[in-house]
Amino acid sequence: MPASSNRGTNTTFNLSRRIAGAKSKEFDVVSSFKLGYRNREDVTNLPPGVLIVGSQNVLTNVSERIQMRKGYSLDGATSSVAARVANSFDWLSKQNGEIHMRVGGLTSAGNDGKLQYRYVASDGTVTWRDLTTGLTTIAYNFTTWWNSTESLRECLFVNGTSNIFAWNGATAVIASTTATTITKTGTDSWLDAGFYSVGNKSIVINGTTYTYTGGESTTTLTGVSGDPTGEADGSIVHQAVVTTANSTMTGITSTFTNGLIATMNNQIFLGSLTSSVMWLSKVNSYTDYSSSTTRQQGEGGSLVLDANLVAFNVQGDQTTSTMYVSAGKDIWYKITFTTFVSVVGASGETLGAVPIKSGKRQGAISQAFVSNMKNNVISVTNETTIDLMGVMENYLTQIQVQNISDPIKLDIDSYDFTNGSIFYFRYYIYVAIPAEGIVRVFNIATKSWEAPQTLPISRFYIVDGELYGHSYNTFESYKLFTGYADRVYTGFSGFPISAVAKFSYQNYGSRSTYKKANYLYVEGYITANTSLTANVNYELDGCMTSRTLPISGKASYVCLPTETGSLGKVSLGKSKLGGADTASINGLPPKFRVELSFNNKNFFEQSTQFSCLGVNQRFEILAFGLNASQASEEPVKNRA
Repeated sequence: MPASSNRGTNTTFNLSRRIAGAKSKEFDVVSSFKLGYRNREDVTNLPPGVLIVGSQNVLTNVSERIQMRKGYSLDGATSSVAARVANSFDWLSKQNGEIHMRVGGLTSAGNDGKLQYRYVASDGTVTWRDLTTGLTTIAYNFTTWWNSTESLRECLFVNGTSNIFAWNGATAVIASTTATTITKTGTDSWLDAGFYSVGNKSIVINGTTYTYTGGESTTTLTGVSGDPTGEADGSIVHQAVVTTANSTMTGITSTFTNGLIATMNNQIFLGSLTSSVMWLSKVNSYTDYSSSTTRQQGEGGSLVLDANLVAFNVQGDQTTSTMYVSAGKDIWYKITFTTFVSVVGASGETLGAVPIKSGKRQGAISQAFVSNMKNNVISVTNETTIDLMGVMENYLTQIQVQNISDPIKLDIDSYDFTNGSIFYFRYYIYVAIPAEGIVRVFNIATKSWEAPQTLPISRFYIVDGELYGHSYNTFESYKLFTGYADRVYTGFSGFPISAVAKFSYQNYGSRSTYKKANYLYVEGYITANTSLTANVNYELDGCMTSRTLPISGKASYVCLPTETGSLGKVSLGKSKLGGADTASINGLPPKFRVELSFNNKNFFEQSTQFSCLGVNQRFEILAFGLNASQASEEPVKNRA
């Protein structure tokens, strides 16, 4: 919300408030929290109910209450490797099954990085299995590709070397083996499971590579080379990664260092983080970048841009898909394909790059800081801002850029965005800022930011429609917004969540007169095991004094049913964030309503804060307010 809107809300509030005539037990109640968190304006100039600096791990839910966020639990096994997940990729297999990949785990040894895939056993157990080990670099980028020869989808990836790697995502479980055969479990064939029948017929079992010559259309591979009888029945087998060197490709420089890769219309866009050159492959061939003397539609090609490439992003518009390219610190391009008819020679198609209107340092920070959101490209720029880029309403086909991070500008300006990422999911934009140990969340529906969330996330991914995240601190992955404790796994109940909701300072319509109060009204929901602390802070940062008031989930003012509600499985989606549901109040903790008394201290302005620290504790604030009225004492007059 622009600053002008805030001033208007504050003015309305000031006009409606009659501080001088307030009765001793008349509460000025703040409710309907819909403005989120801000850090741009002076905290004493904001409307009531705005979250300010000091807030963390709380969210504005769809019912316009403030609640503490939910926690996260391990997705897979724990890890003792204190090394980040550097990159990840999600895609769909031949059968449209979800495939999730992660790369990282590179320690100071410098040669122990791993590329892994997520595997779910028949009993639901999740493991992350090695696809490639001994990596010396974990700077990977990925894309999907349709292999028209094998009629299956593949994942292509690059890592700054002069190679393109391919994996088809195929896995199976061994039922039995002989010296030259491997039989899989189930009734579907190896071909049905996505294994190659034409290409590189190599498979990996427990780290050992085998080849096969036939049997793909049945459940038994034949002509297996390398006796597999030593492999235990029930072992997992996956297709081996295929490596293609630039030197074996057509039309591309053999020493070009492939650092970026993207797909549009089954043509590969290839870039290097140390070069201004962009390569384009032929349709249906990621190994051929050649073109005729007069380039024809669907052929390869190359462009020299004005700065080194940083990121690719494909975004659809009214008629077709468009490839956007970020280069250097400042530039965005729109890649164009223009057909022409020649009267003196061959007709063809021109490959071009048109700069999009932008300013200094408005290019993307990295590939991970570029993603898609409905009609827009979302990115974190070098300026630093968080931007939407796309065709805006009332602007026809002209590409527009909108900065959505201005309401939290002071936060954004202070952050180190190293190794972070941006992600869109169910009407929220998530920005991982792992060097700071936080995630920022933008609510598309309310056009407001949530308070900082202390989550150690570097990358996000989606499993069965739920949000997950990869760790920046250890080589682990988590399911997000589940339960009310952090890093939960079997045998460990998790770490406590420190939730703080600190609200803007209020002067009750008069900046220059003393106010008084001796009661705080609070209404909300709380579990029986929760200890919530309310603070009434007088003057900025509580520099005059602060009143600390406990709220207990076991107190008599809590409406305790026969058993406290359980949140259960509630989705994180467009109308929900962290567990709120507008359909009913089922699943909410018990309701409470309390007036907390304290000794008066005259004040000019005041901020209310709620905090909680614990495992499996939970609260939601519905309304609060002081019985503020004008004090009889005249404030001290400071005159020059």
